[in-house]
Amino acid sequence: MRVTNTMISNSAQSHIGKAKNKLYKYQEQYTSQQKIQRPSDDPVVAVRALKLRTTYSQLTQYADKNVKDALNWMDTTESALSNVGDILTTMKGYLVQGNCDDLEVDNRTAIIETLKKNVEAIFQGEANSDYSGRYLFTGYRTDTSLLFPEETRNFEYKITENFAYDAFRNVTSVILGANYDPNATSGQDYVDDAAKTTTAYRLQLAYDNCADKVNFQEGNPPTAIPPIKLTFTDKNGAPVTLTGVNAPTTALSTDSNTIRQVGDNDILYLRDTGEIIIGKNVYSEIQSKQANISIDYLKTYFDKSDIRPEMYFEATRYDTVEEVKIKYDEPDKQEISYEINYSQTMAVNVQARDAISTDIYRSVDYIQQTIQYVEEVETKIKECQKLINNTKDKAEVAKLESLKKTLEDERKLRVSVMAEAFGMGLTIVNEVEDKLNVALADIGARYKRTELTSDKLLDTRLDTEEKLSNNEGVDLPDVFIGLTQADNLYQASLSATSKILGNSLLNYI
Repeated sequence: MRVTNTMISNSAQSHIGKAKNKLYKYQEQYTSQQKIQRPSDDPVVAVRALKLRTTYSQLTQYADKNVKDALNWMDTTESALSNVGDILTTMKGYLVQGNCDDLEVDNRTAIIETLKKNVEAIFQGEANSDYSGRYLFTGYRTDTSLLFPEETRNFEYKITENFAYDAFRNVTSVILGANYDPNATSGQDYVDDAAKTTTAYRLQLAYDNCADKVNFQEGNPPTAIPPIKLTFTDKNGAPVTLTGVNAPTTALSTDSNTIRQVGDNDILYLRDTGEIIIGKNVYSEIQSKQANISIDYLKTYFDKSDIRPEMYFEATRYDTVEEVKIKYDEPDKQEISYEINYSQTMAVNVQARDAISTDIYRSVDYIQQTIQYVEEVETKIKECQKLINNTKDKAEVAKLESLKKTLEDERKLRVSVMAEAFGMGLTIVNEVEDKLNVALADIGARYKRTELTSDKLLDTRLDTEEKLSNNEGVDLPDVFIGLTQADNLYQASLSATSKILGNSLLNYI
């Protein structure tokens, strides 16, 4: 076969093109430090790279965004709960101090004011904390504060609170003290009745100053909502009937000083203090049948920083302006979860009802009430002493001295009740602290698991990054050698071609 000049030329150009492409390939690899520049270069490497890049991107999302956000949320939550724990510890110190018989008026006033500020710090401060504009302790309602931000007059609530049969607290009350008239001018104007104590059993509702009626009604056909409704059930939710128990009666704590002298078969609801007081027979019935209690009551007019009922309890809210009724079920476990790894989620939140009990501020209210009673009888004693100092009639003085002795005996009883209230407050704070510690331990355990997941993600990401580098990356020394060889081959091809194509017939004559 005759080899023509055209064939030689085409062959030479083909070799130059191949050498040039090889040179360009190594130049691109050296510049980009990547094996391939386009999927067609090596489909296997390209597919593997796509999978590895997707995995790496997901790992980066988990490690740098989801996990960090989850840790920050839990860290903020843990910090708030820890602060609540510190406040509770402070409160315990003041409650122990208050449980002393010889406290002066100024000391008692200072203690109760400090306790109230502590409670404010818990609910208005820590319990209302937020993370990046989302409230920490309100479950799914992260855009709604735990407390009313301002005085609210257009919302009316029917609230349902549930209590276990053993939730009653044994309380002592002073009744039938001396009938003191501040306008009295002589001992004859007093009724010198000796004070005495009575024991009853009490439940403290979450709210005081409750309503005796609201604007909205229930049922079909609509019926008025009673001020209070008690439902008794067993542990399975089946109705329980109490025998020999009178229907609940409603009153105010200020109706008379005998209001707490509850009959053995009576149930008394004090709207202004938010108390349910029962007699000993009712208590025995409840305990013997282990009857849990569901209490429906009414509340209107909320002050600034009052807790929203729906955050803790089953409730029905009526907007008197918009005339809209909304029913809130009892808050269930509302977990805000982050996906922190493949098929792994982590709940980051704690609900207020699971960590911070409303019993705290209600116990402080009760302590303040008992202090007020002590101060009232001390005022009576001072007024009585003024009358003694200004009276010269011996018979009248004797009458006043007897009255003063009766008042002093009443003071001893009321101081004893006050000390009992401080002791009860200490018990409640201890119970709340136990509940808080459980929540802290839980959030701490979740935080630790998330940290371990973070460490695992970082290790996996490094491993994926290495695989990605091995799959796509090049060995620079090898690429440099290949580049040098390809350049030499290209230059040799150019040189050889120039010599071949530069020959003519004269070279062969």
